[in-house]
Amino acid sequence: MSAKERWDKYLDMELPADRLLFRVSMLLSFGVFLFAMTMSLLLRMEHLVSLLTFAGIGVTLLSMYGEYRTENIGKMSVLYFVLVYLVMLPFMAWNVPYAICDFPFYYLTGIIFVTVLFYHKQAVFFCAVYFAVVFWSVRHMIPQADELIRSDVVGDRQGAVIFFRMFFAMFIMGLAYGVLASFRSRILRRQIQKSTDIEAQAEQLSYAKDMFLVNVSHEIRTPLNAILGVTELMLGQDTDERLKDSAFQISNSSKALLSITNELMDFSKLSAVSRVAENEQYYIGSIFDELINMISVRFADYDAGLYTDIAPDIPEQLIGDKDAVRQLMMSVMSGVIKSVETGEVYLKIRKEGMDESRMSLCVEISARGSFLYSYRQRLYETAREESDAPEPDEETVPLPYRLVRLMQGEMDIREEAALRQYSFRIVQGFVKGKMLVEQPPENVSILCYENTDRRSDALVNALRSMSVEYLRVFDDETFLKECTDPKYSHIMIAAGIYTGLKEKLDALLPPQSLILIGGGVPAYDDALIRTTIARPVNCLNLDALLNGRQSSTIRYINYNGGFVCPEADIMVVDDNVVNLEVATSILSSYEAKVTVAASGKECLGLLKRNPSVDLILLDYMMPEMDGIDTLKNIRAMEEPGLKTVPVAALTANAVSGAREMFMNAGFDEYISKPIEREKLEKVLKDCLPEDKVVYVAER
Repeated sequence: MSAKERWDKYLDMELPADRLLFRVSMLLSFGVFLFAMTMSLLLRMEHLVSLLTFAGIGVTLLSMYGEYRTENIGKMSVLYFVLVYLVMLPFMAWNVPYAICDFPFYYLTGIIFVTVLFYHKQAVFFCAVYFAVVFWSVRHMIPQADELIRSDVVGDRQGAVIFFRMFFAMFIMGLAYGVLASFRSRILRRQIQKSTDIEAQAEQLSYAKDMFLVNVSHEIRTPLNAILGVTELMLGQDTDERLKDSAFQISNSSKALLSITNELMDFSKLSAVSRVAENEQYYIGSIFDELINMISVRFADYDAGLYTDIAPDIPEQLIGDKDAVRQLMMSVMSGVIKSVETGEVYLKIRKEGMDESRMSLCVEISARGSFLYSYRQRLYETAREESDAPEPDEETVPLPYRLVRLMQGEMDIREEAALRQYSFRIVQGFVKGKMLVEQPPENVSILCYENTDRRSDALVNALRSMSVEYLRVFDDETFLKECTDPKYSHIMIAAGIYTGLKEKLDALLPPQSLILIGGGVPAYDDALIRTTIARPVNCLNLDALLNGRQSSTIRYINYNGGFVCPEADIMVVDDNVVNLEVATSILSSYEAKVTVAASGKECLGLLKRNPSVDLILLDYMMPEMDGIDTLKNIRAMEEPGLKTVPVAALTANAVSGAREMFMNAGFDEYISKPIEREKLEKVLKDCLPEDKVVYVAER
């Protein structure tokens, strides 16, 4: 290796800043001591000065070698500082008193060395020690130097030598300042450039991540939309019962995959460390529904029972960070479920501390039974694994705690041998007006027969919180006696009990009299069943049941949506043929007139020939012309009606912020794939003219 290569390697600008500064300081020290020794010999100064400067060269080389071998900058800096500034210079001051002329300049170079190479606390300590040593040395030199200067000990060359030494000392100090400042400036520029490059890379990575999530969401949700849509059509047709059972299982598995996809797509988790809480209106009931659907599907894989208790007086619309609320609930509930081996999990949601504009949303989760691991311990282990920080910091705080803190709340975890309790409360604003559950319809009276006391208690508690009249029975004889009483508007029975009583009930009840309670129960060809409702039963799905609304936990036999729109003309635009068929079939159940287009260009062509449409469901991700470009062209058409016709974005892009993006782009509504009937119904009711929506009860 050549001398230049060795030099470049020793002063490599890619080295850490502290190592590079140490090496530059040592090279300066080596040059200064070498030059000082040479000049002391040329000027025939005392031999002690030459010996001390030669010793300085040795100390410098020793420190350089030690740093190169051990890479321990701290120890080598201390070694150099002690030997040079606390031993050699005071020794010179004691034995060569006329060093008073240039000693202050060497003192300043020592201060430079300390502040450059030591950390803050170390620098304060060493500066204090150095100041004490210098003060003692100077006090010793002043009387002796004055005596020597007044005598002829230094000879006739006294003035010239002192002038030269002072000049040399100032030159050394300036050189040290200049070289260290130059290298420090170069290091800072390098660090700034690296930070700029890292920031640019982070922005590119963030953009790539967002695009990846958008594409993955679209690619997964598009086939899911087809699977769920086709199974929905199969369930509504008069086909073999075994085919319906299979379709029902496919539908449930697809919903489970959809819930997992939603968790994966929640990219706000990736930036939860530094995110700022949003402040927007959202429907808390939809988050509760999604949470319960997700955990219900997950519970099928665990030997545990699930019970929910949701207060009906929670405001329907809250104001806060919807994504953070959703992610917090999903994260905690999913983690608790996975930690339970056998037993029961009880979810309770309430509101507290409600004032004019804010309230606390309180979530309590209790688990009894046997557990696979500590959920609290798993949280911190996962947080440490996901963080690159060597010491605990904000990134090693588990995600649920960070989200709770983001929403000005608090979280409490208590874990015992057979009982685990997890609770958190978050502060949210709310919109005055409607609550989650309004007053039930008039003349509602329910007969309920569950197969366990715990399930029966959960059902009754929900009915009681809703102020619904009910009668709970505990045996077959009482149920068979009461079920024929016409005062009951709804008769609810557990699927397991119904199987044993089916023959007796056939002789007592007319068709579509019963509501079957239990998950995974098709019962489509059973004439007695009018509805199935999946567990866990709570005020949300009970409210949907009593008011005839669609819910993912409720299956209405021969359900037609509660309303029809036979005069409505709806256009569906999608480049996927299966999606067009699914959307057409679903809209056909509402008796709507449906026109389909397989591209943006075809849509524009159809609208030129027939511009009198009432609603357009427009897919976003299409070749040649995407949904936003198609929308702009629709608004630019000459037909006045097309400038105001409602256009809903029909898309598989369901990542956080997608709705806002489409609404800002000019869409009137947003429907994510797979299409959920409840959301589609809301769009139809909100977007179609009132005179074209006919409720079934009015026909």
